[in-house]
This record gives sequence, structure tokens and C-alpha cells, in this order.
Amino acid sequence: MSSSTIDVTAWPELPVNHEVFLEDNRGSVIEGTLDGMTLDRTTLWVQLRGGLGRRLVHRLDGYELRSPSTV
Repeated sequence: MSSSTIDVTAWPELPVNHEVFLEDNRGSVIEGTLDGMTLDRTTLWVQLRGGLGRRLVHRLDGYELRSPSTV
């Protein structure tokens, strides 16, 4: 019996309160500041702009991280 693992590319290491802009291939956007990140950097929490709460995003959700200054 063989075990297979899913290779998940980690998010880059970012400091808490760093501005983030995530976009998927359909154009869905998540904007806010980084509120936390797991040690393996595959999952992050974003404090959404406009007081809309927090959003949990996993690397496999299909979002690409972009710097707000390049958008």
C-alpha cells in the first residue's frame, strides 16, 4: 500500500498586518491585511477591508498573492 501526498506550494513568509491582495482565475478578489498564517504557510487569515471580518484562505483555494502596489 503506497501513500501519496499532495504537494502544496506555500505562501511566501509575510509579517502580520501586511497588506495582501489575492485574486483567483475567475477574478474573485480578497483584499485586506494578513491576520495570521500557519507554520507551514499553506493557510492564512485575512482581515478584510471595510470591516467585513476575517477570511480563511488555503493555498489550494486557487488564489494568487499579489502586492497591492502592482494591482
